[in-house]
Amino acid sequence: MNNMKKILVFLVVILLGGLFMVSPYNSLEPFEPLNSCESNEELNVICGFSNPEDLALTPDSKYFILSEYGGQKPIQEVLPGNLALFHIPSRTKQQLPITYGENTWGDSSCVRTENEIIAPHGLDLAKRADGKLQLAVVSHLPNERVEMFEIIENQDGWAAVWKGCVSTNEEYYLNDVSLRPDGSFYASHMFDIDLSMNEWVFNYFFKFDTGFVINWTPAKGFIELPETAGSYPNGIMLDLENNNLAVNYNLGDKTHLYNLDTMKLLGVFENNGPDNVVLRDGYIWVTWHNFGIQDFERCEGNINCTLPWSLSKLDRDTLKEIKTYSFQSTNMGVGTVGVKVKDEIWFGSFKSDRLAYIEL
Repeated sequence: MNNMKKILVFLVVILLGGLFMVSPYNSLEPFEPLNSCESNEELNVICGFSNPEDLALTPDSKYFILSEYGGQKPIQEVLPGNLALFHIPSRTKQQLPITYGENTWGDSSCVRTENEIIAPHGLDLAKRADGKLQLAVVSHLPNERVEMFEIIENQDGWAAVWKGCVSTNEEYYLNDVSLRPDGSFYASHMFDIDLSMNEWVFNYFFKFDTGFVINWTPAKGFIELPETAGSYPNGIMLDLENNNLAVNYNLGDKTHLYNLDTMKLLGVFENNGPDNVVLRDGYIWVTWHNFGIQDFERCEGNINCTLPWSLSKLDRDTLKEIKTYSFQSTNMGVGTVGVKVKDEIWFGSFKSDRLAYIEL
């Protein structure tokens, strides 16, 4: 960042600080902690989780592999997290069993030991060209990387075998990942890894480009896609049939759909703070937030941040809005992902101890 921009950030932060001091948000009461685990007319809830930020559905549609999120800089402290397995029919959770194999799917310079911590964020489960199931997981610990696992069905459900990792060498700060059948992937680089909280607030209001999508292949490593630059790229989704890529810009308040052959922008869906994006049943599903930065202060140290959010069902080719489900979320944390499974839609959250679902 050049000196002029540093001065501008400093002046804007002072100005915004003054506005917050006189803002009506300053008088809002913090949310009461949500301790009970009760469904209501809006959302059914299942408790016993730790920030289940992202969900990957197994091929049998009976299990979710969950990313139990530990936080990201600068808005949270980065803590260790967990990968879990949730059996949808019985509504039960268990640890995802993990064993360790050789690094054959990642970068040979990236290593992991069985005792090393993991801090999962976005994840993707896809079928490889050789028929195997590959799980890619963005992890902020022990350093910034994408972990690779083979997912294998067994008598107890599903288990994982570590097959390698790809480190960013702290050059990129990742949020989400989307796999190709050859094991290469796309990932969203949010912003500089040392971005300060003041700079994050600055971009919340002014929406400068902070990041972009990167593409990793074993032969070429990371390649940046400058056409995808925007304010805080968050969830991404690869549509293999059409070779399209959907990108959520969390601070930019919009979703873009790009064709990867031409990098042409095919559609724009304007919303507020989009998080994850999923391709399911021929539609694109975007989870987004119905609140502002001031509202988030009301959550303080609560385990569950009971702020409103929405899920929009969009046209796969144009991002035209088809239907939107909105939730006050008084018995759930902030929604980050929505996955349709048969006649239900399941929701995860980056700040909650529960999953939620609705019946269609």
